[in-house]
Amino acid sequence: MSFRKVWMKARANDPVVLEHARLLYRYLTDRGLDVYVDPLLGHVIPGRSLSELEAREADLGIVVGGDGTLLRTVQKSNAVLPPILGFSSDSLGYLLPHRVDVAREVLEEVLRGNYSERDVALGEFIAGERAGVFLNEVCVWSEPGKIVEFEVLLNDESLYRVRGDGVIVATPAGSTGHAFSYGGPVIIDTGQRALEVVFPGALSPLIRPLIVHGGSIAVKVIAHPANLVVDGQVYSKLQEASKVTVRPSSKSLRFIYVEKYETPLPEKLARRVLDRGLSYVVSSLFKQTPKP
Repeated sequence: MSFRKVWMKARANDPVVLEHARLLYRYLTDRGLDVYVDPLLGHVIPGRSLSELEAREADLGIVVGGDGTLLRTVQKSNAVLPPILGFSSDSLGYLLPHRVDVAREVLEEVLRGNYSERDVALGEFIAGERAGVFLNEVCVWSEPGKIVEFEVLLNDESLYRVRGDGVIVATPAGSTGHAFSYGGPVIIDTGQRALEVVFPGALSPLIRPLIVHGGSIAVKVIAHPANLVVDGQVYSKLQEASKVTVRPSSKSLRFIYVEKYETPLPEKLARRVLDRGLSYVVSSLFKQTPKP
């Protein structure tokens, strides 16, 4: 596949990331590609812009920053995006497979056609009149300082009645995020149509995480108000008797990667488990502006 029209998104509040974005923009335009930026990035890089909802018009999407940058893009675009080439900066960037300091080398390989593709499964949810898709997780959380009581249904059959801090329903890609931090397993194959369900702060030790293949999970709030959070980006209130239904989506996101420059999965997991905080501090101390 040849790429002629490229859309770029970068974390807008990070000067180092923005400088990387400028250099990538210059690199691509010098090679004759049509490059568009998202409107926020357009305040820094003068050029033509496309919003997240318009990004589908491009042949390739480039995301620079961290997983949060990608999650915001997914929510604003309703997950209708071109193939994504991702670069992480100072964060782990589990969903963005390349370090930004090798971005030029990666782009050279991609433009030569030396790349692979990977489809990452999405989830979808319905909560009253609200519906949408998600890349990482849908969470139902209690109000601060309180617990929430809810019923969990698997394919419309009652499974658990839980009192605790809430519930996380994650995709395989999201199994390394909030779900992982609360003791959920990592699902290695991010293309699986599956859901992982984790119960933070459950009062009963018998309530254990679940992995559901192909079915639906519903969460019905029984007592006390709660909050619905989608991909850490979309928030809404849930009253008693509210119901949230989650299932694997037929949609997926396509990612482009160059294997020899991809951060290996064991390294990502080791950093997440063992030294995430130290890695962040050290990388922040030695973070430098890229050379032109």
